[in-house]
Amino acid sequence: MKFKHIHIFFAIILIFGGGIWFTDQLGLFDTSRSAEPLKLTEDIYDVADIRGSFTLTDIEKFYQVPPQAIIEGFNLKEDTNPSLFLLKDLKEIYQEIDIEGEAYAVETDTVKVFVSLYSDIPYTSEETFYLPESAIEYLIKQNKLSPEDEEYWKNHTFKLVLIEPEEGLPVIEKDENEPSVAEEEIKTISITGKTTIAEILKMGIDEEKFKEITGLEVPEDKTLPIRDFFNSQELEFSPYKEKLESFLSSPS
Repeated sequence: MKFKHIHIFFAIILIFGGGIWFTDQLGLFDTSRSAEPLKLTEDIYDVADIRGSFTLTDIEKFYQVPPQAIIEGFNLKEDTNPSLFLLKDLKEIYQEIDIEGEAYAVETDTVKVFVSLYSDIPYTSEETFYLPESAIEYLIKQNKLSPEDEEYWKNHTFKLVLIEPEEGLPVIEKDENEPSVAEEEIKTISITGKTTIAEILKMGIDEEKFKEITGLEVPEDKTLPIRDFFNSQELEFSPYKEKLESFLSSPS
């Protein structure tokens, strides 16, 4: 007995569709993820399930952390809309900070640790060991830290540095009373692990001076991040970072 191709096609559709219906009835077919985070108990939501797509309003709804806490703790604009601002947007606002050779980005996990400390809901992070100075100051002001936590976090903070949208550099507000560049204002240069060799050269250091400071020739591939370059030479990044920053920040 021969089957036509059209009959075979419809048979496949029926089998496939029937399988989905059957598994759906058993509760086994679910491709969606609930907008509601997972729960630790009947009344407590899991901080670990906070997502970058959550708004400040979501954080208040599920974890009872008011939007103003995050707005103040993370130095956001006072007119920030809690129902529109997404946690993942933090990474686009603040510059990545280099601490002891490790890059720290202000992102969703940073907020998880903050929410855990504020709400006293347990959460152990494997990537966030430093928090913004403003966040810790806010938690202390609100009496949200135990003496032990306060002692630890006061020694594990960093200052938030804004990203300038066009160039990705820190935004430096100009004080009218400050001397101009023509008056030989002292510059402050910040190099992170992801700063490329080419970017460092553009900051005002030539290849000869680079070799004098580091003892190494400038690599052929100048798009290489500076930390990766020193790692490839089996050298620690931090000491050379400080030397390069010191040279670039010194008055000309």
